[in-house]
Amino acid sequence: MKKITIALLSILSISICILSCKKNNDDGIAENNKWVYTDTANNANIRIIHCIASNTPNLPSASANTGPQFFTYLNGKKLNGNALSYGGQWPSPSVYASVESGTNLRFDLVSARLNFLVVPNIPAPIAGDTFLTFNGTLNKGKFYSLYVGDSSNFKAELREDILPVPLYQRYKIRLANWLMNPLDTLEVYSRRNVGTIISNITHKQVSDWVELDIPVVNDTFDIRRKGTTVNYVSFNGFAPAGLRMYTMVMRGKTGLTGKGVSVNILTNR
Repeated sequence: MKKITIALLSILSISICILSCKKNNDDGIAENNKWVYTDTANNANIRIIHCIASNTPNLPSASANTGPQFFTYLNGKKLNGNALSYGGQWPSPSVYASVESGTNLRFDLVSARLNFLVVPNIPAPIAGDTFLTFNGTLNKGKFYSLYVGDSSNFKAELREDILPVPLYQRYKIRLANWLMNPLDTLEVYSRRNVGTIISNITHKQVSDWVELDIPVVNDTFDIRRKGTTVNYVSFNGFAPAGLRMYTMVMRGKTGLTGKGVSVNILTNR
């Protein structure tokens, strides 16, 4: 009888141990393998493009050529983590950020003044640091570019990016004229296509999409003032990918040190 009792107790102890181990193991696996995805079905998509070719207002800690550095707030929530300075875009040259959608959304562009006495540094705006406040609409599922800049001061233009997919082995490209030279009307000459592909783009205008074949070798785009054959600025060695869409952004101002006329290319899809 004693042996039977000992055997039963041993079996019971082993069973309890096994059940206990199994329960703990299952809980750990469940927690470590539970993926939580952000529901972006009701969000809009946006990118912010800094085109203010000005040296003022500028932060004391900034270099001379960064121009006004700012944070963008959407309905009171800060969007860009790092300060956005001249020539930059947020979140990057190749993606959009997913943000809340809606009508009458409030945008605030605020000087990227920081409190350097704490780590990590946090925004520390003072009176007058809000450069611009405006309201806009972001429809869910749609894409937008927010161009910041004008011929002389702080202004913002929110533009919807309609992105019709190019055909196979082709790509699309367009030009956004955000120079601070308001009288400059621009056109784009493609050396691979030996001709003008975009024309008559005035100040703060974004051209329609132009669809082109993927070049056998890299292309060079010459941006010119309307009616001239002199290259204002060139983008060399452009190697597009099939089914992609690109925007050439013209920025800068003639004769401004560190911020002369320039072009860079962003990827829209």
